[in-house]
Amino acid sequence: MILSSLSEFYDAARRYLAEHRQDITIDFSGNCYIIRIPDEDSPEGNWVSTLKFRDHNLTFASCSCPDGECCVHLMIAYLSIYDVHNWLPLHYKFAQSFWYALFLKFFLNQTQLLPEGNSRYSLSHQDVVCNISALSSKSYAHWLSIIQVATHPEVYTENAFPKSSLYRIAKYFFLCCESGARLDFTENRQGFPTQFTLQWEGIVLTGEILNFETLENIFPKINFSQTTFPGNYHDFSITQVHVSPKEAAIHFTKIPIQEDHENLPITQIGSVGYIAQSQYVLLPEKEATISINMLPFLDHEFKTKLLSFLHYEDEKRQIHYDIHLLRDSSISFSAYLHTPGDLNQGELIYPDFCYLPSQGLFTVTGLLSPQASFVVKADQVEEFLHDQGALIREPGFQVFTNHSPERQLTYAITQEGVLLFHYNPIGNSAVMNIHYGTWIYYAGQGFFLKNTSDSPVQDGLIVEAQDIPNFITDNEEFLLTIPNFFSSPPPLTNLIFEVRKASNSSLQLTPIFEGLEKENCRLFGPFLYWENHGFHLLPTHMQSLSLLPKNVSSEQIPEFIAQNFHNTRLVFTDPELCPPETFQLTLLAIQRPHPLSPLHLRLALTTNVGSVPIGSVLQAIKSRKSFAFTPAGFLNFQHCLFQFLQQFIAQKCQISEDTIIATVTDIFKLDALAPLSPHENIQASEADLTFFSQLKAACLPPIPQNLFSTDHQLRPYQNSGLLWLWFLYNHHLSGLLCDEMGLGKTHQAAALLDIVFHSAESTDRPKFLVVCPTSVLPHWEHILATHLPTVSIFSFHGPNKPENIPPTDIIITSYGTLRQNYAKFYKLSFTVAVFDEIHVAKNKTSQIHKILCRLNVQMKLGLTGTPVENNLLEFKGLLDIILPNYLPSDSLFKKLFTKTHNNTISEEMASSQDLLLKLTRPFILRRTKKLVLPDLPEKVESIIPCVLSPEQKKLYLATLKREKMQIQQLDSPEEQAINYLHVFALLNHLKQICNHPALFLKTPEKYREHESGKWNAFVRLLQDSLSSGYKVVIFSQYIHMIRIITLYLEEIGVKYASIQGKSLNRKEEIAYFASDPECRVFVGSLLAAGTGINLTAGNVVIMYDRWWNPAKENQALDRVHRIGQKNTVFIYKLMTEDTLEERIHYLIEKKVRLLDKVIATQDSNILHMLNKEDLLTILSYKDDRGDSSIGGSLE
Repeated sequence: MILSSLSEFYDAARRYLAEHRQDITIDFSGNCYIIRIPDEDSPEGNWVSTLKFRDHNLTFASCSCPDGECCVHLMIAYLSIYDVHNWLPLHYKFAQSFWYALFLKFFLNQTQLLPEGNSRYSLSHQDVVCNISALSSKSYAHWLSIIQVATHPEVYTENAFPKSSLYRIAKYFFLCCESGARLDFTENRQGFPTQFTLQWEGIVLTGEILNFETLENIFPKINFSQTTFPGNYHDFSITQVHVSPKEAAIHFTKIPIQEDHENLPITQIGSVGYIAQSQYVLLPEKEATISINMLPFLDHEFKTKLLSFLHYEDEKRQIHYDIHLLRDSSISFSAYLHTPGDLNQGELIYPDFCYLPSQGLFTVTGLLSPQASFVVKADQVEEFLHDQGALIREPGFQVFTNHSPERQLTYAITQEGVLLFHYNPIGNSAVMNIHYGTWIYYAGQGFFLKNTSDSPVQDGLIVEAQDIPNFITDNEEFLLTIPNFFSSPPPLTNLIFEVRKASNSSLQLTPIFEGLEKENCRLFGPFLYWENHGFHLLPTHMQSLSLLPKNVSSEQIPEFIAQNFHNTRLVFTDPELCPPETFQLTLLAIQRPHPLSPLHLRLALTTNVGSVPIGSVLQAIKSRKSFAFTPAGFLNFQHCLFQFLQQFIAQKCQISEDTIIATVTDIFKLDALAPLSPHENIQASEADLTFFSQLKAACLPPIPQNLFSTDHQLRPYQNSGLLWLWFLYNHHLSGLLCDEMGLGKTHQAAALLDIVFHSAESTDRPKFLVVCPTSVLPHWEHILATHLPTVSIFSFHGPNKPENIPPTDIIITSYGTLRQNYAKFYKLSFTVAVFDEIHVAKNKTSQIHKILCRLNVQMKLGLTGTPVENNLLEFKGLLDIILPNYLPSDSLFKKLFTKTHNNTISEEMASSQDLLLKLTRPFILRRTKKLVLPDLPEKVESIIPCVLSPEQKKLYLATLKREKMQIQQLDSPEEQAINYLHVFALLNHLKQICNHPALFLKTPEKYREHESGKWNAFVRLLQDSLSSGYKVVIFSQYIHMIRIITLYLEEIGVKYASIQGKSLNRKEEIAYFASDPECRVFVGSLLAAGTGINLTAGNVVIMYDRWWNPAKENQALDRVHRIGQKNTVFIYKLMTEDTLEERIHYLIEKKVRLLDKVIATQDSNILHMLNKEDLLTILSYKDDRGDSSIGGSLE
């Protein structure tokens, strides 16, 4: 095929070789050629052609010229490797040559080329020796380039020979002879031609064959026409010519025509005869083969000799084909020369010949394939027509690329909703046509290339149903030209969809066209297809319905129903598709096999839609279904109720009997998720029904007074709290007592320990544990000693504590001591453990949290006034201590009860906040002073505005400017985590400046040298309060600020008490303030004096600076506003205007309200609730001119 495509260049190539053959450079290795052809148009001065052969046949051709794979240079290169007397390519001739045989023998015997000096080299073997010399420096340089090779063969076989320098030497001398060099032989004493010489281009080779056996092997391989032996070695005759079509070759016998030498003695050297002295060589007959594809390129004389034995025609004949279409649209081809079938006894020789034994060898044109008969599959026809279509000449099957029949465009909609376009010839719409990609076949006419004009619609275009809306919109102008493609407005009055269950667990949406009920209509996006009329765009108010899917897969059903059930244009006629609005668990039967065993509850799930046995629901959940269609409606098993019911499947249910086995906590959880309601005909004993009712009400009968060892003098709300604690204890539950500060949580807990101790059997003496902050250890010791006089108490704390915990009824310890000695506590079992200020263990990753969870305790009671300090996950951490595994996992808890934003938990509660309240209500009791102590004196809060002094303003702006880079990062649009440590440090510096320059500069003793607007406001407020006869409590978070305040009090002669973080005389300082009328002021740090102390002697509180966590502030304020306070409490919070203090105040007010929905009066660490916008707001500063500066403009 390659040679056929190059045949057009044959004459031009022959003319070029006649003049320039000697200028062409040929190199080859094996069957691969690199041929350089001089040309002035080439940038390098020559074009490089690459050829590759398999046997005699050309299999690859490429040229470096712009025409690449089909050019005259390739034909020149091809012809150049043949000479005018032979028909074999150079690589084939070389492989059979004397030179190849000679140097291969050296190579196989690993004979080394040895330098002899003076540009001489030698090869010496016992059978042959050779000497090579260069006569000039130029020829020597050329010789060196021949013998130098990059690598040496690792093995010495004929396959490795081409990689060696000996191969290059053999090829060099072979090409010398091809270029005109003559090999000269002389006879030895015995008359054998063993000595030879060759000289060419300054290189001389001499050699001698040393034994007759070697002479017999290599002497017959000599091309004697390239030697000095006398005789005409080109004259020969041909006989026994025959064609081998399968090999695409002609085989023949070549007989040399030589003089008669019968009277002379002839020596047989291998296959040739030799006459000594006259040096005449007698060549034998030789069988030869030539490729049929070489016939056009043979010289005239040889071609005439060869073809005289064959009937051969140079003139090309057209091959014809008998063509038929098969049922699957494949096409069959059968080739013939004159009449169909005449090649059944012949052979095609692709691509240009045909052989008929009875008629001869023909040159042909139009061959489509090497096979006489073949089938082109339907999916291969398009490519076949592109490649071979131009060769098809048969009427009715011709290929047309620039012509098309007259036709008209029509369309149709299939049953599957596919839009088909079709061109029919005008006047004969019944003509069969077949589409083959970019081609279309019209019966009797042929193949036509589809119109590739700008028309958006080609013949045979297929538009899938989902693509039709966009197709119509994009091509409306053209589609208007198609008859009846668009219809007039249809009488459509309304469009609704009926939602039904399909057989494959999916949903099907069926459109109902009101006004067109009797017509066949379909929807394609916003387009209505009205059969026999065409497409029409829906009215605007109906077009949104086109976004609805026609089918909803089972995976998408829950989301689809949730989003679309209330859509008035969707009709859910099947009750099983309706999502319930209310859930209730109807109790059909209650059974308690034993007083201490869980309840066996036979249940039905009742909704506003209907009812279904709980066993059916559990079975569906067990089968890992994500939803179920039931008589109670569509049940989405992602609902919290079903997520919880899943835990019963493993061990705690009897599915066949519609029964679950529920503990007390299970009942509380079930009732929170779906109210438990007894059926009017419930099957249950009176005792079991009463027990269940008490659980629902979370109450017990009143506690007998004989269970108390002393009169605890509890208030009514404290008695109510004690009853709740007693209920928890009797049902082996735990809880959180979260009364507001000052409502007597300690007293209620002590009363519980009292009745638990005195209600116990004498043989089962209870053991209690109290864990609290170090600051309130004395308070607990006093309360327990006072209210439980008959109980032994031991305080395991301090440097003098024993090595082991002694046997005692109540052990009191601090959180720090417990953390350091937890292994000793793990060995003990406790009846009740009280964890005062349990919020210190809110962090689930902390060691103290893990220790509290591991303690072996029957009932855990947590006391805290701030169950939610920072976020709901910390609240869950407290509940996980007292009720392990009651709430869902952290990930599910986040999903159910919090919203997320930028991967951080938002303070806003999710829509299921009521569920969280219901789940936790039985285990949490929270009362506020406003609710239970209406007689508590009023608490009046006031914000005292302050201004920065000039010195403070200068320091404030300088600090902002210094941190300009950090502030600008906050304003960057790129998402990045906030470095809270750095931000907190910056905010802390700004707060210190707002307080007093001496605080910021850490020089409290020099406070008089500086001016502070806040300090001036504080001094006036303090003096007014003292002159009015009030006792004043002052809080600050900074030790140096407290030092400044105490220095001032000492200067003006006012006595004060003070507690800071390292104070060891806490009780003495508190007693001093409470009992001594001369002590008018209490000064404390917010954290050290904020918990576990009573400051009701004071009735004016000054918050010199605000804490980040309002819960901590409230704890401190509750030291004053609590039971025992008889006077109105005035609270003053100092706030510097136009600084971060003002902005923090308003953020606190705004963000804290979001958490009040969980449990009353809960606060958050404001710093960790701030986003970038909040921080930028806080760090802005408004100067005297009213201009705002934020980070980037602080120049």
